[in-house]
Amino acid sequence: MVSLDLCKPAIEKVITSISDILNVDAAVINERGLLVVSTERYLKQKGENVHVPSIEFVLAKGQYVVDKPGSMEMCKGCRFLDSCPAKVELLSSIKVANHAIGVVSLTSFTKEGQNRLSKHTERYQQILTQVSEMITAIVQSHATRQIESSDDSMRLLEGALDTVADAYFTFDRSGNVIHTNASARRLLSQHELLPAEVSRMLLPSLSGMAAHSLPIANCLVDKLDAPTEATPIIVNNQLIGGVLRVQRGPLTVPRLLDHQGSRSSGKVDSLAQIVGNSAAIKQVKEMAMKIGNSSSTVLITGETGTGKGHLAKAIHEASTRAYYPFVAINCASIPENLFESELFGYEDGAFTGAKKGGKPGRFEMAEGGTLFLDEIGDMPLSLQAKLLRVLQEKVVERIGSTRSFPINVRIIAATNQNLEELVEKKAFRADLYYRLNVIPIHVPSLAERKEDIELLAVSFMEKYGEQAGRTFFGIAREAINLLTHYHWPGNVRELENAIEYAMNMEQDTVLTVDSLPPRLRARPLMAPSPSGPAIKARVADAQAEAIRASLQKHGSDLKGKQRVAEELGIGLRTLYRKLKLLGI
Repeated sequence: MVSLDLCKPAIEKVITSISDILNVDAAVINERGLLVVSTERYLKQKGENVHVPSIEFVLAKGQYVVDKPGSMEMCKGCRFLDSCPAKVELLSSIKVANHAIGVVSLTSFTKEGQNRLSKHTERYQQILTQVSEMITAIVQSHATRQIESSDDSMRLLEGALDTVADAYFTFDRSGNVIHTNASARRLLSQHELLPAEVSRMLLPSLSGMAAHSLPIANCLVDKLDAPTEATPIIVNNQLIGGVLRVQRGPLTVPRLLDHQGSRSSGKVDSLAQIVGNSAAIKQVKEMAMKIGNSSSTVLITGETGTGKGHLAKAIHEASTRAYYPFVAINCASIPENLFESELFGYEDGAFTGAKKGGKPGRFEMAEGGTLFLDEIGDMPLSLQAKLLRVLQEKVVERIGSTRSFPINVRIIAATNQNLEELVEKKAFRADLYYRLNVIPIHVPSLAERKEDIELLAVSFMEKYGEQAGRTFFGIAREAINLLTHYHWPGNVRELENAIEYAMNMEQDTVLTVDSLPPRLRARPLMAPSPSGPAIKARVADAQAEAIRASLQKHGSDLKGKQRVAEELGIGLRTLYRKLKLLGI
């Protein structure tokens, strides 16, 4: 008579390996409800005797998901009724010659594990079936005395993995691939890759590791040409390695195609989104193209509303980092006491109210890609020294941690302020300014590129026409003349708002002067004039007028000012500075 207990050492080897790979607890129970082998936590939580009616139920059913442990029909009479320590349990019978001799279980006692197993139940059930078949093979082999050592059981485990269609890569804590199944080896051969190359692509993801998953860089997904995921293996709160799974099948990740159907770099598409044919904007596009392969920091300057954020995103998408994250943070909108944790992240228990398990900072989230620091001039002075250290040493340390880890992130910063003046006023660190200002790019104001106004207006009309489900055939020449001669203190953002307003007001299919915002129609046509004090005075008047109108609309309390800042597209601290400067 075959017995699970006689094969305990070999089965224990399989259960331990599967538990480590999948990061769940596992157990094998015989038909009498007695534990044969299990992980340590399973034994501690549920003991050596398992509720026999539950086992008999699974032996009869073949496979079952216990998604409400302690409160299901099969749980009646169990000592854990209404208080089961398990969160979710997947069970499958072990059969030899069509006779059920026991049950194998994948169990999670944590909320995180419950979410993972519940979300991917079908996948884990498939793995559970394979584990059950492996144990069956061990028992049958033992019965015929073909297996005499635990090494053979490991070969069985590897052989079983070789029958799986998906590619599996096992990697250590440093990201080095240490084992591949047959499908993974075929995949490497197909793409002419070595395991070391996969390790290099995987390495940037390790710093962004959470307790239950690893973010996979898009370049890895793209290179392997298939949907990819990784699960870390955590022992005693320490990463010891993980498993990379590559789904074999058609590619489902979005890809950029050129007109011939091959993958494009994205450079032309991303920069084409910056509308304009003026010499000033062409110069900006050319600069963005030149720095595509660079990792140097970029400082974008320009007035409010000129599109500095759009340019930063275009630079990222036109670079070799395009398949990695683009993470943006507005330095003017985050309270100073939260800024450090947002930027660098924190460990579990670092401070009162800290999220359990800690939280990655924006640097970690942008690993391999680009971190965009908007309104950099508003960064608290106390944090500037810490940012400078990151830029110089390429390492980040979470709040509450004593461990620094390397990062690979490109910094693009933007500001509408004169940082040199802030340096002179001791409001901005000179060393940080020079570290950021490696590649300076100035975005011209709309007044400096008036020949682009018509192109921009038409592009906004197409954008909002599509959103509103309406068709507009153009903009009347009189309206274009008015738009061209307006001084645009809010730049491209103000023009976009004006076109959106006009499309809501216009009843016809052509935008006319009458549909434009009153503030544009109330002003006489002004021919372009050279820059100087007069223009600065008019810009200040226009800004003051816009701020007063918005304050009247939303109120002057804190909540109202927050809405004003949002409406004008500036940070709250920038608004307070302008209120003081303009005497409002």
